[in-house]
Amino acid sequence: MEVQESHRIMGKLFIVSTPIGNYFDITIRAVDTLKNSDLIVCEELKEYYKLAKFLNLEKDVIPLNEHNESEASEEVCQLLLQGKVISLISDSGTPAFADPGRKLINMCIEYGIKIEFIPGANSILSAIVMCGFDVSRFYFFGFLSPKANIRKKQLLELEKIERTTILMDTPYRLLQLLEDLKSIIPSRKIFVGLNITQESEKSYRGTAAEIIETILNDFQGEKVKGEFILIVDKS
Repeated sequence: MEVQESHRIMGKLFIVSTPIGNYFDITIRAVDTLKNSDLIVCEELKEYYKLAKFLNLEKDVIPLNEHNESEASEEVCQLLLQGKVISLISDSGTPAFADPGRKLINMCIEYGIKIEFIPGANSILSAIVMCGFDVSRFYFFGFLSPKANIRKKQLLELEKIERTTILMDTPYRLLQLLEDLKSIIPSRKIFVGLNITQESEKSYRGTAAEIIETILNDFQGEKVKGEFILIVDKS
């Protein structure tokens, strides 16, 4: 009887994709979902408030990130069990994909809470489309280790992967990653999508050495930093 009662009052979790740089890429469905939610779970408050200002959105908000994921997930689940309709967003793109949120989703699955996905802009798919490589079969490697020795070991694995491979890293490590690739797989073709969908968007193609030279020329001594997806062509 208690199970039936809790199902009767259960809320719903919406996993909402948000723009990866250009706010005009948000879908009508995503806007409608956010505006009709009781509250929003975001990754970082600063990034949420930028989007909220653009959408003229005023909602209660709960931050959920790598620092508080367990506690925040439990808090949100309790609200969902009380009947709240809640939207989960990340700083940009799709929540729980290389971003926090997986623990909350698994809790909802465990409790039997309804989940609905609202798709939208995706930096990885954007880069795959633009790279020009054979992506009929590709390997998503994801984020590399911040530790140089582990990262180089991970990159050595690329020589064994006979598929186009997708790499991610933090914005300030782009040049370091390219330097590592230059020393480990100097002849492989690479695509870098930098700040995809933004006014500052740039695309680079070539070997690691060629891309480093072009980037340094483009930035003219300025600090090289930006959200990026790096794709290594298959051997």
